[in-house]
Amino acid sequence: MNKALFSDESRRFAGATVYIILAPDNRYKFDTGKSVPLTVCVTHQRSRRYFSTGYKVSSMKEYEALFSKSNSAIEIRKELRKMFDRVCAKVDELILLNRFSVADLKSYLDKSEGKVTEKTMRADDTFSYWAALGASKEKVKTRAMYSSALDWFKLFRKDKPISLGAVDTAIITRFAKWLDEQKARNGTDQPLSLDTRMVILRATRAVFNQAYKDGHTTMVPNFKGLIHAGNRRRLNALTVEEVLKLWEYWLASPDKQSKYARAVGRWLLLYCLNGMNTIDMAKLVWTEKAAISQKFPQFVFIRSKIDRANKPIGKQLDETSVPIIPQLRQLLDVYASQYSPGELVFPDIFLNAVTDEQKAIRVHDFNRRISKNIKDVCESLGIQSVTPQYARNSFISALAHHGVMTAYIDYAVGHATSEVSALLAGYISNVTPAMMQAFNEKIFIVPPI
Repeated sequence: MNKALFSDESRRFAGATVYIILAPDNRYKFDTGKSVPLTVCVTHQRSRRYFSTGYKVSSMKEYEALFSKSNSAIEIRKELRKMFDRVCAKVDELILLNRFSVADLKSYLDKSEGKVTEKTMRADDTFSYWAALGASKEKVKTRAMYSSALDWFKLFRKDKPISLGAVDTAIITRFAKWLDEQKARNGTDQPLSLDTRMVILRATRAVFNQAYKDGHTTMVPNFKGLIHAGNRRRLNALTVEEVLKLWEYWLASPDKQSKYARAVGRWLLLYCLNGMNTIDMAKLVWTEKAAISQKFPQFVFIRSKIDRANKPIGKQLDETSVPIIPQLRQLLDVYASQYSPGELVFPDIFLNAVTDEQKAIRVHDFNRRISKNIKDVCESLGIQSVTPQYARNSFISALAHHGVMTAYIDYAVGHATSEVSALLAGYISNVTPAMMQAFNEKIFIVPPI
């Protein structure tokens, strides 16, 4: 009974691990003469829950046959895999939303996606279509975004179903206004942030655009004027003066590993690393160019978004150099691994994560801890609260206010679709390491008026 058909899934979070396997239900025995259900078993902190797949086996021999290469066994495994993956997806989603428990998993599955069986969902029902579309997304973060937006839309509708074709521009407009009046789900009396509202509306727009493409509706609600383009880029940035307040706070902290100093230090690392995304920071490796013995030491990385897009854009743009300015070196001395070419600079971000989904969860937790702990620091310093995403915009803003050429800024942050991208290779080839060092050192200098 210990052999599992699928046992390649585990989820790590908050120091705990969730194991998911598909195997005969251990609560039943073959020697009773009854068929034994095949179930998806989820275990966590000594709690265990079984989720029926609708399939049964009458003996261990029949179960072992599922591992064979016969056509029938292959087809059955495909169907079982779908059900297994559905449970895994819901576990990932609940972990990201901080709602996971073995005891409550079944109710969440029944509520949002239907039971883990062959139950079909009506394509014209907005709630069912939305849930199914979100569950089909490959990335954990994307699934969580769709699910969160659906929760808000259900709350707006007071759980009253509505067909896809009935959702028009008037309803979406009311939904947007209703979101403006809602409170954040963080135990405070603060309204939903602009970022959160825009994420919800973008996910909503994506659902109805896809429904139109799928032929489930003949119209798409008009979101014009409801989704503010570029708000994050325009608003979510600190001035250099505000960054210097964080830097002075970090320098003055007696314990650089305390939760507040560590959050500030991690944010400043992202800022110094050309406003790097956390996923790229986690993948960063030591090279000989980063050695302290170099006159102008640099990190070299390929932005993950460019890598995933699989769009070759020229050798000069494949790699981006990050000058290791003095402030960055100070931060590395405290939070980075010991210099060793080929090894990760920040191995504690991924930790023991192996799969892409596990890594996504680790990055999410890393960002969440920064956002949570740096908030109090920002309030004490009299500056707006920041998240890791502010680092990129703040880096861009600092260089722009110093008059640094757009071509270098685009190169530094890994832009692949800029209007000047075609000229970057030629321009960057003339930018020396010394020039890059001088440009990046400006991010800790207050721009002239």
